[in-house]
Amino acid sequence: MKDILTAIKTILQNSSELSYIANNSIYIAPDEDFFESAKTFPQINISDGGTVYTIEENGGVWEKQCTVKLSVMQLLEVEDISIMGQAAPKIYGILETVNSIHTVLCDNKLSLAEVELALPFSDEKTIYIENDIPIVKKAVNYTYRKFGKF
Repeated sequence: MKDILTAIKTILQNSSELSYIANNSIYIAPDEDFFESAKTFPQINISDGGTVYTIEENGGVWEKQCTVKLSVMQLLEVEDISIMGQAAPKIYGILETVNSIHTVLCDNKLSLAEVELALPFSDEKTIYIENDIPIVKKAVNYTYRKFGKF
C-alpha cells in the first residue's frame, strides 16, 4: 500500500490537470476526514482504505484489492461556488477537481508492476465544520487490484 499511496501523491502533484493545487495541499493523511487548516484550498487528502485478499481455492486464483481514499476538500462558499466553481475570480469547485483526478488516475496503473486494474468505484459528498472552518468534501475511492495463480 505504501508504494501505491506514494505513487498517487507524486502523480497528482506532477499533473498539469491539477497544477492549480499547491503541491503541499496534496498529501498522504492518516484518515479521509483529516485536513490541514494551514494549507491552501482545494486540498487532496490521500489515505489508506484497506486491503482485502480473496482466494479461490478451486481455480487456484488469488486477488489482492487495495482501496485508496481521495478526499477533495474546498472551503464552503456561498451558493454553489464550492461545488461548481467560478470563472472570475477563478475558484475551482470540487467537481472540477474530482474530474481532474479521474482524468489522471482512471486506469492508471501507477507504473507499478503489481497493479493490474485501477478504477474508481464510489464517491460521496459531505459538509462539515472543523476548527470553525466550513468545509465541503467529496470523497472518491479507487481500487487497485492484482491477480495471480498459485
